[in-house]
Amino acid sequence: MSIVQPSRPNEQPGGGGPPPEAPVEIELKLRVAPGDLARLRGADVLTRIAAGPGTTRSLTSFYYDTPDCALQRRGVTLRVRRIGQRFVQSLKTERRGDGLARGEWEVALPAMVPAPEAFDDPEAKALLDGVPVEALTHLFTSRIQRETRILSLPDAVVECAFDTGTIETRDASDPVAEVELELKEGRAAALYRLALSFLDEVPLRVSEVTKAERGYRLVARRPPGVMYDPKTPLTSRMTVDEAIATVLARCLRHWTANEAAAEDGGDPGGVHQMRVALRRLRSALALFKKTVPSPTLDWLREEAKWLAGALGPARDWDVFLNATVEPLDTMRPDDPGIGALRAAAQRQREAGYAAVRQALADPRCARLHLTLGEWLERRGWRDHASTATLTALVEPIDGLAGRLIGRAHRKVATRGRHRARLDPHQRHQVRIALKRLRYAMDFFRPLYPEKRAKPFASQLSKLQDAFGHLNDVATAEALLARLTGESADPALHRAAGMVLGWHARGAESTEPELLAQWDAFRAVRPFWTIRGE
Repeated sequence: MSIVQPSRPNEQPGGGGPPPEAPVEIELKLRVAPGDLARLRGADVLTRIAAGPGTTRSLTSFYYDTPDCALQRRGVTLRVRRIGQRFVQSLKTERRGDGLARGEWEVALPAMVPAPEAFDDPEAKALLDGVPVEALTHLFTSRIQRETRILSLPDAVVECAFDTGTIETRDASDPVAEVELELKEGRAAALYRLALSFLDEVPLRVSEVTKAERGYRLVARRPPGVMYDPKTPLTSRMTVDEAIATVLARCLRHWTANEAAAEDGGDPGGVHQMRVALRRLRSALALFKKTVPSPTLDWLREEAKWLAGALGPARDWDVFLNATVEPLDTMRPDDPGIGALRAAAQRQREAGYAAVRQALADPRCARLHLTLGEWLERRGWRDHASTATLTALVEPIDGLAGRLIGRAHRKVATRGRHRARLDPHQRHQVRIALKRLRYAMDFFRPLYPEKRAKPFASQLSKLQDAFGHLNDVATAEALLARLTGESADPALHRAAGMVLGWHARGAESTEPELLAQWDAFRAVRPFWTIRGE
């Protein structure tokens, strides 16, 4: 059911939400094991706030699209649901902005047959405009047993739905066991607080994946998608307070959008982009620490560091296999040593992804997600803020942005000033400083004319690539040492020696290029200091 959620002046939940007049669904979805779902139903934390015993219904939903999934490509879902003797057609959009809101329109139908023309809202009509109604076909079905309770909180009313059942195609199915928390009145922060109280009772996971998305994956038989290059939608009209919310919400969205792909492991980009998102999050928290000195910042940074660390081995073995083993295998496809090297690395990669799945299932991960989401929704950095901090928060972001990028730029210059004499540890520190500069620049880049920012960004990217290559070599050598230490296979040791020799030759040729890129980077003018066009 849609609600119209009023917005605070100059604010949108999660750093970017729908216009206040748009019909929206604000919902938080939680994955819970079937046995734990039963325990949660009877938990005191739930019964104390439930307004009555609740209701149980059987829901059968048919999802429709064209054979080439025209609706999915538009980011909308068309569903017809049978609820008892009633039939309801729903049109839903993907998440709007980085909060929990999605557009939702509903209309009653006389039968279990889609009728897109029944929507009379102009926005719904626009979303469906041009879609050939005659081509719509039934793609998949969800069959759900839903127990619903209305929960009365001090600052919100929430509909809590316990869903069990299946999502089905003609030849595949996927079990469902989840809790949906839908906001009826109040603020979205209440959903996160409620979920945290549930987490104290049973293990659970926050899920970004809707039933519709799961159905489309069953139909297409492909792994979850990967989100790349999440541009931060800052504008010069934003205050510091709004910019903090927008940057952090985009980091959270980048992380959660890639969690399913990281867990699946079918696309190496999933775990890589999730790690990038967590590094961006940690960098953003560090950037804003002096502006909003909240103790929560430090806790969030440490927890994000833990989670990123749990993803590290899987990513290292992905890079090793793709950047080191694959080229050798192409050049020497029949070499038994390279085959042994690949097999050993694959086993390590599988162990790395097992660790990824263990970390994602750890309640510690869910607590980090829920705590950050709640903190963002209620602007927790304002808690106990001084008058000076509150004053700084209402200033335009432009001035602070330049100072923060400049501070990150100076750290790079300081750590790399003796560039020709840096040991491996010092070079690693320069590489980290370069990444933090890159993240700071990316956060605030929309505030500056692109023709000013592009030359600096291009040269920074080249320098990062040079330092990144050296780091990949060092990581590969450490991984080789591990593989050879665990195996007595002479063919594997011979292949490892081949890789080490290859890297040694490459490092010699990289050194002059690294120094040249450093000089070119130091010569390019910082775009945030340029006045005018």
